[in-house]
Amino acid sequence: MNYNTGFQLGYPLERLDTVVSETSTRRYRLWQSGMRLAAGIALLAMLPMFACIWVAHKCNDRGPFFFKQSRRGYQGKRFEIYKIRTMRVGSEKATALGTQLSSPQVTSLGRILRKLKIDEAPQLLNILRGDMTIVGPRPIPLALDEELCAKLYGFESRYSTMPGLTSIGQICIDDNALGEEMLHDWKLRFEGELHYIRNQSISYDLLMVSMTSCYVIKKLLNH
Repeated sequence: MNYNTGFQLGYPLERLDTVVSETSTRRYRLWQSGMRLAAGIALLAMLPMFACIWVAHKCNDRGPFFFKQSRRGYQGKRFEIYKIRTMRVGSEKATALGTQLSSPQVTSLGRILRKLKIDEAPQLLNILRGDMTIVGPRPIPLALDEELCAKLYGFESRYSTMPGLTSIGQICIDDNALGEEMLHDWKLRFEGELHYIRNQSISYDLLMVSMTSCYVIKKLLNH
């Protein structure tokens, strides 16, 4: 596999396994269990919201409400991720390497859901199933994953920990970059993900959850 060795990381990749093992303490495992419980409670609390979105979706689109797609998770294991469908049926091929809010494949309701990150909410079910956790590198489409593994040095190291519902990239980068800008966009995201893997802790998770909550609230107030 060819890597773009021009991208220099801030620390040796060989240290990642050691760093992850150091965080695998009993306290952290209990914290992960607590986050799964929190995900279950949040999922139940969001049922009325899902019902309202379902009604709005059916008024604008006859396609399925939920969308599922194969992604790579911990240690590269594949799993089915769940989302609220925000694109027109049959758009998967045209958007294999990502899409933007302004893309014609994205529905009018989908733009709102994507902007507020609400389309990702069904992944709380993935957390309950043990496929994901609340904070961690975002699981991405397989075609995009293959593209970035071939072009970003060490990109597969992001699978040394559980994928997450939120990450620094989710709240610091509003929209996907495509074409020539895509690689630069993902270099920034990847640096943030590596920083999380290196410093993974309960306090880091709490900070990310707080920042994500503030992000969503700000978007709701400004919408």
